[in-house]
Amino acid sequence: MPPNAHSSRDPPSTLPTDIVLLKPESSYAADKRMRGPGPEDPTLIFARWVGAGGGAKAAHTRQEESHTYSSAFLPEKPLKIGMRVRILATTPAWYFTAEEDRETYDTYDAHVVGRITGVAGWKGRKVVLEIRNECALNPVTTVKIRLPFVPEVTVQLEDGAVPPGRKEAQEVDLNTHAVIRARLGDSRCGGPTCRLPWRSLVGENFLWEPMEDEVGERPGIKPGRKRVPLSHFAGWGEAAEAESTGF
Repeated sequence: MPPNAHSSRDPPSTLPTDIVLLKPESSYAADKRMRGPGPEDPTLIFARWVGAGGGAKAAHTRQEESHTYSSAFLPEKPLKIGMRVRILATTPAWYFTAEEDRETYDTYDAHVVGRITGVAGWKGRKVVLEIRNECALNPVTTVKIRLPFVPEVTVQLEDGAVPPGRKEAQEVDLNTHAVIRARLGDSRCGGPTCRLPWRSLVGENFLWEPMEDEVGERPGIKPGRKRVPLSHFAGWGEAAEAESTGF
């Protein structure tokens, strides 16, 4: 292994050319220029997946599952109720070189795109926001995101949404020195129009199945079950006995 590499998986000493290093406060401006203007580009949130859960429902109703994410990174802009957001989940980087910051994270699309519907609660110095997920592929419709409560920096909330005496986050609650790696031009969740990537390659006709009236019997073969003669099973008992005795 080269002396400047730090990994148990023998990574390359240099990064691929399509890898970019982004600070948490990056605005992804280059990525947006590559993709062109959209009707409303969601605000990016870098967060790690914490867990899943759901509220109890009646037996005849479907249980609605919710996922929770937590973040110590600064979002692109302060979050507020009604804002459309996208979550890119973070995971510790598999490898890094000596020139990189040791606290490095890779990202993957969490397939969470939607609007912030309100404040779900508080956890210490973090505010918990609720997102209504629009992704057509992700069955999780409700997502909660925990963020350090820093007014006008991480969130913009009305006075009535903040309980009296609520403590603000401190500097130690924010991670401003980590490096987040992402590939520019990667496919992003399309929200209500999201679909599996292979469907864009093979088309909708790939899913077509013939109807029952379009399927006929093979010529020369009578329909129905075929009776197997008893002679077909002759010798099975002897074979089983020989196998068990080794002779």
